[in-house]
Amino acid sequence: MKSSAVTTKGKAIFELKHKLVQAVNKIADRDTYQIGLDEIEKMADTLAPDMIGPFLSCVIDTDAEQKSAVRKECIKVIGTLARLHGNLLAPHMAKMVSSVVKRLKDTDSVVRDACVDTCGTLAMCARSYGDGGAALVTLVRPLFESLGEQNRYIQAGAALCLAKVIDESNYFPGPVLPQMLVRVVKLLKNPHFMAKPAAIDLIRSIIQAEGASTEQALSSALTSIMDALKSTDWNTRKAASLALSSIAVSSGYLVTSFRTSCLRSLERGKFDKVKPVRDTIIHAIQLWKAIPGSHTPEPSEAGSSTKENYFGDHHDTRSIHDG
Repeated sequence: MKSSAVTTKGKAIFELKHKLVQAVNKIADRDTYQIGLDEIEKMADTLAPDMIGPFLSCVIDTDAEQKSAVRKECIKVIGTLARLHGNLLAPHMAKMVSSVVKRLKDTDSVVRDACVDTCGTLAMCARSYGDGGAALVTLVRPLFESLGEQNRYIQAGAALCLAKVIDESNYFPGPVLPQMLVRVVKLLKNPHFMAKPAAIDLIRSIIQAEGASTEQALSSALTSIMDALKSTDWNTRKAASLALSSIAVSSGYLVTSFRTSCLRSLERGKFDKVKPVRDTIIHAIQLWKAIPGSHTPEPSEAGSSTKENYFGDHHDTRSIHDG
């Protein structure tokens, strides 16, 4: 009886993989692209719980020599699975993230963009796992470690994926964000780090998620962004001004004491020779001017204490540095 059940499951896995390969081959052909996409999404929708693992394994095994459309859709279907099957995907989080990280070095930006979107979807789904944030840490750690890779695509992709994860999450356990902020600020200052605009966006995301858990951490993070306004690379300057705009809109009284210094830094760049940079800086100046001046009463001691101890109630959670 047991042998028969094993044989039946083996046959089901074989048939599933055969159908998947056929669908993937259709995606590779422009004329049958949509048909293949519909087929793979239908398979994901009707997947039995015990077939999730084999389905993922087949999708993850996509060869790097496949067309970019195939590489992109095989990453996107991971997000589709997460949306459709919820916490059944929790045991597979490490495998899914590993697949995304592998694709971050893809030379096609469409594939890398799919990685960012998929990480956002995984983060949204992980919120409902009820595991105290363990799945989020599993999602974040390999991306965080990838920031140290000496590859521009991987650095940028990992930073953008992390920013997306943070933007889509309403809770991060323990010291995850404060630790990450310290590391990313150091990377932004490192002349050998190749993905400065993406690092700036990640710092922006951490600040907006209140990951700057002390006044000193917030000061260091904002200063690193202001320093980036002086970069010789216009994409970095633009990213810095966009980040400051977002922070001005979202962070309220938390950045009041930095109003003068941020405005001073922005004013120096309002005549930037590159129009897209100039436009974003002028917009950022308007937003920072709208923030009440530093004469505004500071938050109460109780409020400050609450913010500084925001992560203090989760001592049992592993950090992103844990093995």
